[in-house]
Formats: sequence, C-alpha cells, structure tokens
Amino acid sequence: MSAEWLTAIASLLTLVIFAVAAFAALRQIRHMRSGNQVAALLPLVERYREAEVQASLNYVLSSLRTDMEDPEVRDGVRAIPVHGKATAALGIFNFYESIGALVCANTLDLELVLRYFNTPLDMWTIGEQYIAVSRETRGDEVFENFEAMVVLQQDFERRHGVSMYPKGMRRLVLPPPRP
Repeated sequence: MSAEWLTAIASLLTLVIFAVAAFAALRQIRHMRSGNQVAALLPLVERYREAEVQASLNYVLSSLRTDMEDPEVRDGVRAIPVHGKATAALGIFNFYESIGALVCANTLDLELVLRYFNTPLDMWTIGEQYIAVSRETRGDEVFENFEAMVVLQQDFERRHGVSMYPKGMRRLVLPPPRP
C-alpha cells in the first residue's frame, strides 16, 4: 500500500473519530440540558403546590373578573403598592412571571411548562383587566415575562395545535358515557 493511500485512510479515520466524538458531545449536552430543566422545574412545582399560590390561583379562577368590575378594586390595583381584594391575584401572576423569565432565557422549554401548569394563555386571558390596570401606573414592564411566554405559547399552538398528546401515538378507547 502506498503512502498516499495510508494518508487518505488515516484522514478518513480521523474524520470518523471526530464525527463520533461530536455526536457523543451533542448527546451529552442534550442530556445535561434535560437535567438542568428538571432542576429548575422541581422547585417551581413545589412552589405551585404551596397554599399561597393555590389560594391565588383559586381567587383568579373564581373571582378576579367580577372583582375587577368594582372601581374600588381597580383603584387598589393601580395603587403603589397594590392593596385591597385584588392583591390575592399577585401570587399566581408573579409565579407565571417567574416561569416566563425562565422560558424566555431558554432555561425551561415552553412545552414542559405547558405540561405541568395551567396554561399561561388561560391565566393571561383571565387576568387581562388586572394587568392592563396595573400597567396604567407601573408601565408595560409589569408582567412582561409572563406576556412573552403567552406569545410563545400562541406561536407554539399555531405550529403544533393545543393538544400536548404525542403526535402519532395511539389513543385509548373510552367506553361511552353512562346516561
């Protein structure tokens, strides 16, 4: 075998070794990213389960829209610091603001957030009046990470639909409901 052939074979083997090493490095990076996301997600899940956040969530889901029709409540939201009934909404909105910051910084995948928590879009829609009134005195920076996450969710849903069920996976057949 000539020297040219040996050089060509050595170069080809070097290329193969580098390709395998690059592939392994990419898989390791993906694995590390998953680990980092789990590390970021677990404290959020614990926070979400805390009584304060759950009470805030229940208030937003059951009473916020009605309360925002009351001028006194709206004045309390405009006030610095916020006071009155609607302070109960701050727990869940601040929670989503924190998650939005992590999603916008690419620390957490939006899809992971959508699988674990009430959808940001639903919470945003319910809280629109609260956020709008709050921004009258505090500016557009209030809940901007929450807003950005909602925009990302809308874009995600345009591309993938609203179902989080894995594409192509068979569905279980349910019996018909009883009358």
